[in-house]
This record gives sequence, C-alpha cells and structure tokens, in this order.
Amino acid sequence: MLFNTIAEVKAFLPIGAGNDFSRLMPHIENAENRFIKPLLSSALYDELTEFYEADTPAEPTEVQEATASLLKKIQHATIHLAYAIGFDFLNVSVSDAGFMRTETQSQKGLFKYQEDNLKTYFSNAGFNALDDALVFIEDNIQHFQEFKATPNWTVLKTSFLPTVKTVEEIPFNIHGSRLIFLALKPHVAFIEDTVIQFALGQEIFSEVKAEMAKDAPAPETLTLLPYIRKPLIYLATANFMEESGAELTDKGLFYSSIQPAASGQNTLKKEPAAESRILAMIARNQKMGNAYLDMLKSYLSQHWEGYTGTENSAITRDNTAKKTFFA
Repeated sequence: MLFNTIAEVKAFLPIGAGNDFSRLMPHIENAENRFIKPLLSSALYDELTEFYEADTPAEPTEVQEATASLLKKIQHATIHLAYAIGFDFLNVSVSDAGFMRTETQSQKGLFKYQEDNLKTYFSNAGFNALDDALVFIEDNIQHFQEFKATPNWTVLKTSFLPTVKTVEEIPFNIHGSRLIFLALKPHVAFIEDTVIQFALGQEIFSEVKAEMAKDAPAPETLTLLPYIRKPLIYLATANFMEESGAELTDKGLFYSSIQPAASGQNTLKKEPAAESRILAMIARNQKMGNAYLDMLKSYLSQHWEGYTGTENSAITRDNTAKKTFFA
C-alpha cells in the first residue's frame, strides 16, 4: 500500500489528525486494487511500492525524481478515490445492533446535497489525477521501463484517444473529466471499429496502428492522427448521446438552467435534457463528425499512397464465391 499513516494522508487532504487510519485503510486498498494496479500494471505498481518503502535518497537520480513525482500523483488519486468509494461506510458506525449514522449533539451530519457534492468532488479529483498520471508517464516513459514492457503501454500508445489531454487538444471539451472519458470509451471503440477502420481500409488502419506503437512513429502517421481523432470523437459522442440522453457528463446529456428561488438567490439546476434538445445535439455532432470524416478521406486521397476509398467495403466488394451477397 502507498499510505501508512494519517500524516501522509494530510499531505493531500486537510483532515483531522485524530482520524483513525485503520478505518481508512481498507478503502485505500480497494482503490488501489480497483483502479491503481490495473492502470499501472503490477510491474510499475511494485516499483512504486519499493520506492515508497525505501529511504529517500540524498541525491536522487533523474529516474528517482520522476518516480517520486509519479508517486505523489498516484497517492493523490488513491486517497481521493478511497474517500469516494468508502464515503458511505466512513459516515456510519457498526455495532452489534447494526449500522448507525455517526452523529452527536454537537456534530451533525451533512445535508444530502453536501454529501452528493463531496462524493462528486472526491470521484472527479481521483479520476482526473489518474489521467494526469498517465500523461506524466507518457511524457517520461524513458524513466519507466517496467511500464513500457507491459500491454498497458501498448494499449495507451496505440489508442487514437488515449487520455483526456488528447481529447481536449483536438479540441473537444469534456471538461477535463476522466469520468466522461471513461463513459465514452465503448462508444469510441465502436466508432473506431465500424467507421474509422472502414474509412482507412484494413491495410492502412493496421499500418497506422503499427507505427503508433513505435518509439518514433513516421511523420506521415503523426500528421494523419488529427484527421482521425476529430471524426472519432464527434461521432462517438453522438453515439453516447443516443444511448444516454445539453451538457455531456459521465451520466449522459444534461441541460443546465437558472431557477429563481423565493429567497431571491437564483440556483443552477441540472436536469436530463429534453428529447428535442438531445436530438438536436446528436444531429449536430453527427454532422460535424461526418464533415471531419470527409476531410479524413480527402486527406488520404491526396497524401496517402495506395488509398482508394473503397477498401474493405461490404457494399462495393466483389461478391464472387462469397457465401453472402450485398446488392
């Protein structure tokens, strides 16, 4: 585990020194097992643990400095995620009589909206810190050879949209949220498999993926990636809106409005978007995605040798000796 004392926790969250670390420990372990280890791989997690448990070097090397920076980012993510997933349990006491809310005459529990806001804060801060850690690893991969040798690195390196940072550099606004990013992943995979691969053709698609896996991808591949990413994110978000459905969140499409209150203090209210609003946003993103898809095909036609625009098309393929027929 990457925490051993309340004092270490206080470096990331302003909690009271009287907190019992033993109550928090299982939630830290849960956060590490559910999120940290799968993200980092066992090899890099073990390397961080070894560094954490060792004495701080008087004159650290570049690798040790990078490892120390990554450790802080992972600890930041871990403790916020631990509070997010353990929030309800940490707010109760367990006795022979069962579960009871922790509350005294002098100390009252939070209001429901405060609890919800805190849970959202812990979750967003934790997941966003994970994305920050991934970007840091990618930028300093020369110092993390353990991670570079794992399938996790290959997946990250060959993904068209590997991190929140990549999405927002398109530019496409997901509010810096890894939760939105994670909610979009299956839709990104679907569009990549059914639209992008079809547009590129299997040969070019495989060539691009192979180049992305290299330490120094070919310049023409790096130039092509922005043309792929734009239709991918717009069509993926349109697909997500169709399923979840205005503001894109990890829970779907919501519409924000200002609601007047009797006190004179207006409040911001978020509620599921109306069907007409959802349909309008879907149509908008589909239109923009298809426009960017046309730009991708145009770029390939002009700059990529061997591109015909008809590769692997089920509609235009030669049906001779095939068991299925497309009219």
